[in-house]
Parts: sequence; C-alpha cells; structure tokens
Amino acid sequence: MRAPDIITVDVEEWFHGHNYLDHVPPEQWAHQESRVEQGTSLCLDLLDRHQVKATFFILGWSAERHPQVVKEIVLRGHEIGCHSYSHPVIFEMTREEFQTDCQRAMEVLDSCGAGPVQGFRAPSFSITPPVHEYLEVLQELGFTYDSSLFPVRHPRYGQPASPRRPFRLSEDPQSLIEIPMPTWRFQGQNIPYSGGGYLRLLPWPAFKTLRGLARRQGVPCITYLHPWELDDFKPSVGLDTATAVRSTGGQDSMPAKLEKILAGGSFMTMAQYANQLRSSLADLPVQGAVPSHN
Repeated sequence: MRAPDIITVDVEEWFHGHNYLDHVPPEQWAHQESRVEQGTSLCLDLLDRHQVKATFFILGWSAERHPQVVKEIVLRGHEIGCHSYSHPVIFEMTREEFQTDCQRAMEVLDSCGAGPVQGFRAPSFSITPPVHEYLEVLQELGFTYDSSLFPVRHPRYGQPASPRRPFRLSEDPQSLIEIPMPTWRFQGQNIPYSGGGYLRLLPWPAFKTLRGLARRQGVPCITYLHPWELDDFKPSVGLDTATAVRSTGGQDSMPAKLEKILAGGSFMTMAQYANQLRSSLADLPVQGAVPSHN
C-alpha cells in the first residue's frame, strides 16, 4: 500500500494552544478575539481550489459557539473528527474526566450536524504512555480510529518509543486503529516534520525532503495545521521570545507551503485511510502497552 497524503486541521482558537495556558487561562477564553471562522474559511477555500478533501478535528468548545463553522465544513464534503471538548492536557486527567470530556464533545458535534464521528485527535498529542489505556475509552465511545500519538522527543507529548506505523489495539476486527503522526527514522531517532510549528519553521526544501524520506519508510504523509496558522492575526499576550516563535513563527509562510503540498499527491481523509487499513487487518500489527522510555 502506497503511503497516502492526508490533510488534517485541528479546529480551535489561537488561545487554545497549550503555549498560551499561563497567559490566557480557560476562564478568559470567552473574552478573547475569536478567529476560528476566518481561519477555517481560508482553509476551506484553499482545499476547494485543489479539490482535496480533508479531516477536520473540531474542538467541542469552538463548535458549540460556532456551529456554522461545523456545518460549512460538512457542506463542503470534508470529514469531521473530534478534538475533545475543552482542549485539556489529557495525561493530567483521570480516565473518568477524559470520558466525560469526550462525550460532551461528541454531543456538541452531533447537535451541529457532524454526523457519525469516526476519529479522535488529542490536544497537543497528549495521550502519552502513562495514559495509553485511555485509547480503550475512545473505542468504548464508538471511535474507530485515533491519531493522538507522536513518537518523538518533546517536553509535553514526547513518546519516542511509541510505534511509528499504524496498529490496532486488539485482535478484535472492530478494534480501534491507531494512526501515529509521521516521522522520519534516522540513526535511531524519530525526526518530526509534519505540521504545526514544524511546517511553519522548516524551510520548504527541508520539509519536502523529510516528507519524501519518511514516505519511503512507509509512513503516511499526514499534514496537520490549525485555522489560525493561515490567518494574519498574531496575538500579543506576553509570551517570551522562544515561546512566541514556537507559537506563531513562520505563520506567513503557511499558505504558500500548503499550496505546494496540495498541488501534488494522492489525497484521502483519515477515515478513508483507517477503513483501508481495516480492510487488510492481517497486515496491521496488534500493539500492547507501549513503554515510556526509548
């Protein structure tokens, strides 16, 4: 199976990023300037120009306040996934808190006309080894696939020992399928590149090279982004210089980079890829507990 090209969008406001937690805590979210409509519209128009269908992992908090955004995404023929309700750091939650948050998000998406939601992505990829058992919660709630694991070294979501390729939780034919974020394996290390700050800050030739090298290793070419990364709005909330660069650096380069990504490739949605994987279960390994060390 050729590694497919997949575009994914985490639909949330600029202030939902965990880099902003200390400066814009949740109790202040309702008072911030909303940019999710503008950014999502830019993204939808870009996808339409290239006739590419994407997967939009939508935050319940945003969907509740902007149901028209969800409806427009559905109207244009894209897949809807779940990105939690309150954008929590999931490894800081109890199993019960995580389940409650997911259920609330699913109820909101359903009320917005999202239809059956197959996929989940954790905020900041924060389903890490100490809470990998929470993947079972997703299966219990009816999700068919998840894309929350990022097998790299990172102070928040790092889990370099996690699998780089898709796997299933059990031998059950209906088992949840995990689709990790793509990396390039080089000299015993997993190199990230696929979206967000990596895509914003990497020069295009470097991104293109990493993407090609990873594809040769059989991992899907998943690109992820946020609506605010296509917007020209840059908040000033007192971030230190390094955090500000990680949060908004390279933002002006995103539209042109995405145009280049969309100009070539064989695109499908995450659900289409998960269903393709499920059609060949014999080729999909079963993964048990994942160690937290490399």
